Amino acid sequence: MLFLTERDVTRALTMDDVIEAVDGACRSFSDKQVDVPPRITVRVKGESDAAIFLVAVYRSIPFYGVKQASSFPGNAEKGVSTVFADIHLYSTETGEPVAMVSADRLTAMKTGAASAVATQYLAKKGEVILAIIGTGVQARTQLDGIERVRDLKEVRLFDVIKGRAEKFAEEIKTTPSRDYPVVVAATSDGCVRGADIVVTATTSTVPVFSGDSLGEGVHINAVGSFTPFMQEIDTKTVLRAGKIVCDSDEETWAVAGDLLVPFKEGKIGRQAIYSNLGDIVAGKKPGRENDREITIYESVGFAALDIAVAAAAYRKAQQLGIGTHVRNPM
Repeated sequence: MLFLTERDVTRALTMDDVIEAVDGACRSFSDKQVDVPPRITVRVKGESDAAIFLVAVYRSIPFYGVKQASSFPGNAEKGVSTVFADIHLYSTETGEPVAMVSADRLTAMKTGAASAVATQYLAKKGEVILAIIGTGVQARTQLDGIERVRDLKEVRLFDVIKGRAEKFAEEIKTTPSRDYPVVVAATSDGCVRGADIVVTATTSTVPVFSGDSLGEGVHINAVGSFTPFMQEIDTKTVLRAGKIVCDSDEETWAVAGDLLVPFKEGKIGRQAIYSNLGDIVAGKKPGRENDREITIYESVGFAALDIAVAAAAYRKAQQLGIGTHVRNPM
């Protein structure tokens, strides 16, 4: 079995590799070439500290796998990462373990790639203003993915910890290939006002901006909420959306606080979800159809994507001679 560290994953995968893997996983899901059983969500301590276990079994690639991901928001105050993840990859031919992958970096890249794919089909074309709320690890891969599919004329940042947003702004400004203006917004509403694409990448349990602040034609990648008690976007935003797109209806209605809150309020029904992303990528349903509609990609974590990216990392690592072979990691 091959063990891949965070450094190994970083060496093996580029964002382009991950976007390709995510695009393929979306198509496989649409074509029913992957089975995704319901996740298990465990509340470790109270409502905020949680762990999820996700499984996917592929027929289009010879792997199945299990992912564990934890989210402990309070870790930020301890100087520790708020999210940890790992993936175990198995052969569909024999059931034997083939790889154990440290998946913090992989998860961030996968989520950024998924937003890139969603943005490709759901956001307005041409030069756009991108607003990012929450400037942790996820924000970096969100920018990395989205800038590959859209020309950015401005990037706006907001974080409840202003210094964190300022640090990210400096990173962007000192990257030679990024010649667009970067603004650290004073408020979250100011950050999203007039933006064409909005990313929410937080662990918030309450909405992070007001739906009144959004203009026509905005596309939102809501990537932070993945439990029923987490909520980044408010009911008004959900009600204004012309298209709400998810990875999987079943998974989304089980855990997406962004939608479960207005659902429990009686403001929306299950028909509020327009499509899964796979059907749009596969051309079975149209994505954005005009420059006025508001679109939302509600991402809650999806095993089909994680396992596909882990498989891509495993194959690339084998080609490059990266990783450590172990007999029994236990």
